Amino acid sequence: MKKFLLFLGTALCVTLSANEASAQIKVGEGQVSVALESNSIYYLEDKQLVELNSDNAVKRDIGSHDYLKVDYNLNKFSAGVQLDGFLPAINGYDVAKYQQRDTYNTYFLSVYAQYEADNWGVRVGDIYDQFGNGLIFRSYEERALGFNNSLFGARASYNLNNMANVKVLAGKPRLYDSRSETLVWGGDLSLSVSDMIGWYNGIIGIEGSYVGRKLNDFEAMTHPMHGGTLEDEILNMVSGRANFEYAGFTLRGEYAKKLNNDFSSIDRNPSDGNVINIDMGYNYKRFSVSGTFRRQENMVAPIDIRLGEFSFEALGGGNVINYIPLLTRQHTYMLAGLNPYRGCTVFTGGEIGGQVDVYYSLRNPKARGKYWNFHANFSMFNTLDHGWMYDSNRIIEGRNAWLDINFDIDRQWSKKLKTTFLYSFQKWDESLNHSDTLEDGAHYCASHIFVGDVTYKFNKKHSMRVELQYLSSDDYEGDWVAGLIEYNLAPKFSFYVSDMWNFEETDLNYSASTEKHYLMHYYQVGATYTHSSYRVQLAYGRNRAGYVCSGGACRYQPAYTGFNLAFTMSF
Repeated sequence: MKKFLLFLGTALCVTLSANEASAQIKVGEGQVSVALESNSIYYLEDKQLVELNSDNAVKRDIGSHDYLKVDYNLNKFSAGVQLDGFLPAINGYDVAKYQQRDTYNTYFLSVYAQYEADNWGVRVGDIYDQFGNGLIFRSYEERALGFNNSLFGARASYNLNNMANVKVLAGKPRLYDSRSETLVWGGDLSLSVSDMIGWYNGIIGIEGSYVGRKLNDFEAMTHPMHGGTLEDEILNMVSGRANFEYAGFTLRGEYAKKLNNDFSSIDRNPSDGNVINIDMGYNYKRFSVSGTFRRQENMVAPIDIRLGEFSFEALGGGNVINYIPLLTRQHTYMLAGLNPYRGCTVFTGGEIGGQVDVYYSLRNPKARGKYWNFHANFSMFNTLDHGWMYDSNRIIEGRNAWLDINFDIDRQWSKKLKTTFLYSFQKWDESLNHSDTLEDGAHYCASHIFVGDVTYKFNKKHSMRVELQYLSSDDYEGDWVAGLIEYNLAPKFSFYVSDMWNFEETDLNYSASTEKHYLMHYYQVGATYTHSSYRVQLAYGRNRAGYVCSGGACRYQPAYTGFNLAFTMSF
């Protein structure tokens, strides 16, 4: 607690004193920018949560993730540092699970310097980049999930008149709050065929990438439980891509492959992997449609492997050098996002499926303050045929893992009144999330979700938004209701209160356990204050155990009751 207050106080003093001195900090001919972000939780004892599940009893009083970033820019040169403080890590973040400690305080410092000329650039230090869709390499930061796998090393790039772009990089990836000893290197080449032939009515592009990875302590890569060993010290991965755009049509395809064996996530024995990803789309005036198809098998490339306990769940979602996001709609309403798709590759090794989105806007040019927006989404994924995780000679046939059919309608009735209606039918195989029942066959759960959302503007500064939600289900946790009232006083204040209530008790018979789900309210009350580049949010309530998703990746969040304080400031 003392370390947290010291870090926070020092960062605030530096930021506020600098901000009072000047809105723009000039250092010679250059300029300094500062950004501070803090997300903290003060945990309170909740006897009902402890009674429901003893694992929800948080063993520490506070968790706080804090980020201080300082950048310096001078013409084409820039440099910066970022200090991350986990004081300690918030319960549920993999940074705590990976270290296997209940409470601890830790810091991580990242730095960079780069020079970007008109057609070339060089960067040293922490690098964020990706090749193509990220299927063989992506280094990125996602603070909402606690993921950061920045590559500490060097990168060089060169652009030849927009016809060809090449980049090479190498370094060691970050693994939560430490720097891994794993080595990663690679290169990417993009060719613009349309620029080469002088065709400017559309886009034709061909791209390719290579990534190599050398795990730390390769000689120890033997799993005594299964006897699997890696034959090659270096994992080689390649990808090829093609892009086409013309007259509203878009077609993009990528194929990626592991050229040699890597540890798989199901039977812990070495195997290669591959993925094919196809994106298609068309838009015309106020109509658009897009679709994505993907088949992938054993394409997760870990940064680190712990012998004897290898699993991607144990090492966390941030333990990868590539990025294979979930291709389903990321619902923002409480009940629609209650049980998001988490992927089916942990126990099955692969999946096949995709999603389709259709949009249409109906507008009257004579009444600009009135319109209809229609959106429909469909996503489905199946598992692949795979060997049982404890017996590679036993094959389990692929089956449906996820289905979501949903649509929403926005209606702007006037400048003051807007309504939204959403319906979602979700069906999933819950046994795929539990290794103890995976071989017993599918256990499907289904839910019908209805959402009504009404916003009314009293005047330019005062507005109110009301949500009413209902989830109907005969499986899993039964029926739910939820509601939210939000009042906004633009541009500074916002207040809200919400509740999510499971009012039907059911047996969780998807598992071998006799656990029951109890009726419980998950309530929230909060306020937000915004001024210029400062934003502070304070909330109190009970939070349900579940998955937090961002950008197609998810992490598990245990249930807790307490205060949440979040603020950001930058200049």
